[in-house]
Amino acid sequence: MLTLYDGTTSVCAIKVRLVLAEKGLAFTSKTLDLRAGEQFEPEYLKLNPGAVVPTLIDDDYVVTESSIIQCYLEDRFPEPTLLPESAQDRVRMRHWMKRIDVPTHPDCGVMTHATAFRASFRTKTEAEQEAHFAAMPDLGRRDRQREVYEQGLDAPIVTGAVRRFDALLRDMDKALQTTMWLAGPNYSLADAAATPYADRLAKLSLLELWCDSCPSLMKWYGRVRRRRSYRRAISDYFTETDAAHLASIEDTAVEKVRSILAA
Repeated sequence: MLTLYDGTTSVCAIKVRLVLAEKGLAFTSKTLDLRAGEQFEPEYLKLNPGAVVPTLIDDDYVVTESSIIQCYLEDRFPEPTLLPESAQDRVRMRHWMKRIDVPTHPDCGVMTHATAFRASFRTKTEAEQEAHFAAMPDLGRRDRQREVYEQGLDAPIVTGAVRRFDALLRDMDKALQTTMWLAGPNYSLADAAATPYADRLAKLSLLELWCDSCPSLMKWYGRVRRRRSYRRAISDYFTETDAAHLASIEDTAVEKVRSILAA
C-alpha cells in the first residue's frame, strides 16, 4: 500500500502526485497543513527529518526527496513507463530534473514567499515568526525565507531567482521548439518535474510575462493542463483557500518582476 504525506500546494508533492496519476497508482494521501507547521511535528520528523513534503511510504519502506520518489515509483512500477526510449533523451530528462531541483526549487520558494506568502506571515507576532524559523532544520531555506519576509520583492535574492527562472523558461522554450515534451516525443519524468513550477508562476499571475517570448513553452503548458494527471494531481487538490492564498500577491508584484526581467 502506498501512502503519501503531502501538501495541497507543495510543488514537490505535486511532482510525485503527477507520477502517481500518470501511472494510475492508488495511494492514501495524508495531507499536512504546511502553513500551520504540521511538517515540524515530532512524529512527522521521524519520517522526514528535513521537515518537508512529500514522504512516500510503500508498505513500511520510507522514501523522501521528490525526485528520488519519482525515480523510485518508476523503478517500482515500470508500466506505463515515464522514461524516454533513447539513452540520449534519458540524459536530457535527468538534466531537466537536476535543474529543477537546483536552482529552480529554491528560487520558486523565494518568489512564492516574496509575492504571496509574505503578507500573512507578517501578521504573526515576532515570537511566532521566530518560532517558525527556529523549527526549520535547513539553514539555507531559513535564511532565504527570512530575507524575503523582511524585504519582499526588494530583497537582492529575488533578482537572482527571477533571472534564473527566466533562463530556465527560455531554455525550456528552445527545447520545446523541436519536440512535444521536454525530453523527446513522449511525456516523461522531466515534464512531471517541471510542471508544478510553471503552474506556480501561473497561479502567481507571473507566467503571463513569458507569453510573447516563450510561445513553445506556453503550448507545452497548455498540453500539460489538458492531461488527466493535471486534474488529479493539481486541480483536485487545490482548495478555494489555497487559490486565494496564492492569488493574494502584492499589487506591484507583476510590475516589479517585469522590471527585473527588463533590466
